[in-house]
Amino acid sequence: METKNILVVDDEPVNIKILKAMLSSESFNVIQSSSGSETLKLIEQDLPDLILLDVMMPDMDGFEVCSIIKSQQDMRRVPILMVTALRDKIHRQKAMEAGADDFLSKPIDRIELLIRVKSLLRIKQYSDEQLEHLKILQQKNQKLKELERIKDGLTHMIIHDLRGPLTSISMNIELCLMKLEEDLPIRKYLENTGNLCLYLNEMIGGLLDVHRMEKGQLKLEIGPIDPKELVSDALEQFKPQLEAKQIDLSLAIAGDTPPFDADYRLIKRVIGNLLDNAIRHTPVQGKIVVYAGPDQVQKRIMIKVSDNGRGIEKKYRAKIFDKFEQVKLKKEGISTGSAGLGLAFCKMAVEMHGGDIIVGEGIGGRGCSFSCILPIRPDLNQVTVDH
Repeated sequence: METKNILVVDDEPVNIKILKAMLSSESFNVIQSSSGSETLKLIEQDLPDLILLDVMMPDMDGFEVCSIIKSQQDMRRVPILMVTALRDKIHRQKAMEAGADDFLSKPIDRIELLIRVKSLLRIKQYSDEQLEHLKILQQKNQKLKELERIKDGLTHMIIHDLRGPLTSISMNIELCLMKLEEDLPIRKYLENTGNLCLYLNEMIGGLLDVHRMEKGQLKLEIGPIDPKELVSDALEQFKPQLEAKQIDLSLAIAGDTPPFDADYRLIKRVIGNLLDNAIRHTPVQGKIVVYAGPDQVQKRIMIKVSDNGRGIEKKYRAKIFDKFEQVKLKKEGISTGSAGLGLAFCKMAVEMHGGDIIVGEGIGGRGCSFSCILPIRPDLNQVTVDH
């Protein structure tokens, strides 16, 4: 067992001698000091495991010494047992206020001294072990963060590099279409393939934007937007999927819907992600409603996508926007968009504009609805994004 170092502080040599004798039976290594200033110098050089500190000393009393020790970050963990001839409750309170861990009154009983000393040493040992475990956990956490940073960097690089061959595929498809006659059946297949390439490119763009938003590197290109034009433009790429599933899509734009300022590309992608989600979760011959209009809150606009699909249970609604929950949700059959980041992207993009995205019940109490609520004139100086 490791020998514990106990610093005994008293200006009376005979008191130190008595305390040494009481502690000697337990094989403690006793260090002595006769003043407050000497004590502070000693513990700066080497911290003891415990300090037995007398209150009444000439140059600096025990209360002051205790207070100085406990005010130092690297010293405060050393337990201090104050020894005093004073039995007054006020002095006991003063000892506690100075930071003492316990106190003994003179004349000292040997058994009581050993009980207090062993108890404080045991508590310190537990504290030291917890601190060591904490340090190990912090080191592991730092290593995990570094690995996560490296993984994110590699993922970002791979995603970025995918755009090159995808662009080449799209260009080759366009060249083929230019050389084919209008009535050839193969044109439809090539056009569908070209649309899929555009969709993949949008997906890659979304992943890259999520990365940039998390790093605070994405700057919004704010400009005026016509809500009807925005929604119609976002709908265009989904016509083949809507026709294939025979989905009845209704577009409702309120007559008093004002234009608003936002980043057209980002908000169009948000609407596209919500439409993609709705189409995938809506059954054949199902129904989707896209609504745009002024929100109840002044100077805000709402764009809402509703369906009559299978919907999302309330217990999952707070999690579907969190990219770190995607793997768990996927195992439970809950999809959150392309590459698992569709809704995470939507939330970040909307919040970058100072808006909110809300999930609720769908058409007729079935399915799901997503409402993007955006300020008509965003104050970008007050916007914060929760990652």
